[in-house]
Amino acid sequence: MEINDIAIFMELYRNRSITKTAELLHYTQSNVSTRLMKLEKELHGTFFLRTRSGLKILPDGERFYQYAVVMEDTLKNLYQEFQSESQEIRVGSTQLLSRLYFPWLYEKSSHFTMHTDAVKKLNRNFNSQIYDIIITHMAQSPETGIYQIQYPEVLLWTASSSLEMNPDEVLPVIVSRDKLCPLRHLTLQALRQGKSELSLIEVDTLDLLITLLSSNRAIALLPEKLIKQERRLKVLPSLSPVTLPVYGYCRNKTEADILNQLFQKT
Repeated sequence: MEINDIAIFMELYRNRSITKTAELLHYTQSNVSTRLMKLEKELHGTFFLRTRSGLKILPDGERFYQYAVVMEDTLKNLYQEFQSESQEIRVGSTQLLSRLYFPWLYEKSSHFTMHTDAVKKLNRNFNSQIYDIIITHMAQSPETGIYQIQYPEVLLWTASSSLEMNPDEVLPVIVSRDKLCPLRHLTLQALRQGKSELSLIEVDTLDLLITLLSSNRAIALLPEKLIKQERRLKVLPSLSPVTLPVYGYCRNKTEADILNQLFQKT
């Protein structure tokens, strides 16, 4: 049994839905089903009956719930006790947002430990209380006691500072290979609305994207803050800007104040 199995079972018990549980915990549905089956096999029980209207709790599931709710409370108390003894604030973010916001945190205090993760893992680690604060483009449905701070991030079309575009030239567009990347989604959406031909260059890292962009005839949609940091890039004013919300999540007012300062001063 893994610690995350308790969270999965509790969400299944509360929502009676594998789909809803997967969305809340940022797992795939197959992952939720697999963890449930392994848990049932390990404890020699069957907790739920699958029906067209959702999951129906079975007697074994009710029995396990009595223990699971105690384990859930115990884990929360455990995390709170040990975290209260430490002054460290653990912050997680995506590759892109960490580049924009981590420098300010680093200058602000040595009490921050900063981590970069993929979007799904980021949210999962926050729900498991591995991170105290996360900064992400992916909105969540905050539970009671969770603070959500939202900030509008301006995205601009950019290219190499040395690029001179021809009026009728259609340049390739550089995007993240990650299908969950919101900048990728907005880029493709904008190109389709503009009925532009889609010529994409997909990359795995932000550093590679910037390197290719600064040395090739190509364009990309990036945060205004990032473009200002890069002398190798310039804004393309002929293309319309886009706004994308950034979300900060935390568990207490002190951390919420930190997020508000972070978004206002960077």
